[in-house]
Amino acid sequence: MFSLLETFIAIYETRSFTKAGQYLFISQPTVTVRIKKLEEELGNSLFIRGKNREVIPTEAAKLLYSKAVKYVQDWEQLQSELNQKSLTKKPFKIGLSQSAAIGIMPKLYPKLMPYLDQIDLKISMYDSEEVFNLVEDHELHFGIIEKTLASEQVETFPLFKDELVLAGDLSNETFFTREVGSGVGHYIKKYLQEENFEPRHLVRMNNNDMIIAHVQAGLGVSLISKRFVSEGLPYQSLGSKYHRTFLGLTYAEEKDPLMLEIIRNIRASIDY
Repeated sequence: MFSLLETFIAIYETRSFTKAGQYLFISQPTVTVRIKKLEEELGNSLFIRGKNREVIPTEAAKLLYSKAVKYVQDWEQLQSELNQKSLTKKPFKIGLSQSAAIGIMPKLYPKLMPYLDQIDLKISMYDSEEVFNLVEDHELHFGIIEKTLASEQVETFPLFKDELVLAGDLSNETFFTREVGSGVGHYIKKYLQEENFEPRHLVRMNNNDMIIAHVQAGLGVSLISKRFVSEGLPYQSLGSKYHRTFLGLTYAEEKDPLMLEIIRNIRASIDY
């Protein structure tokens, strides 16, 4: 929210999207995206274009301006007070899917250990789309997903290769799937549609570990990572279309030197 209000104030004071972008060192499309997002959250238009393309604040913008300035001032004052109290650790928030938490985070964690004296590390699990949205809003410093998404506010890079296989007893009429928004759920939906496969029982679970445990117990079939196929568990390879790449996500306009250093080291150390 801070970045949205900061952008709003810059436009209000300069009466220009271009000048606001120059002042904040961001692109004009980013300025437009932020204002659109703020307008959606508030349910009101904030600026209109005049005949000569001048930027005119609406009544809602006039009402918001003073409150936004106070919010930003209070936030900057709080940051100053925290710095004065020598709270030197900076938050470093990571969001990742459940699949990434199991397969990648144990490999990534040693890369973060040299920074633990400098950062307050928090790791949380979400579905892939939520991870992406949180990075886009700069609520997360780093994200890992297995589903290709795109935005001007997010930089992506490959982290890890994986293969999904159809695992379990195919004579079983129960097929386990994931919730909407899950990276694995995306591939499962694709498989069912392409194979025109309509299982008698389609059971939705919100946890990869649960699916893997049920498949390994012979209770049904699903698409799981080949890395989790236990000895004796039947499976079928599905070809290159089901080879996936886990992606690292960062906020495209990150400016904090420590955050940038950590992310650079993560990228440099990945053996893709």
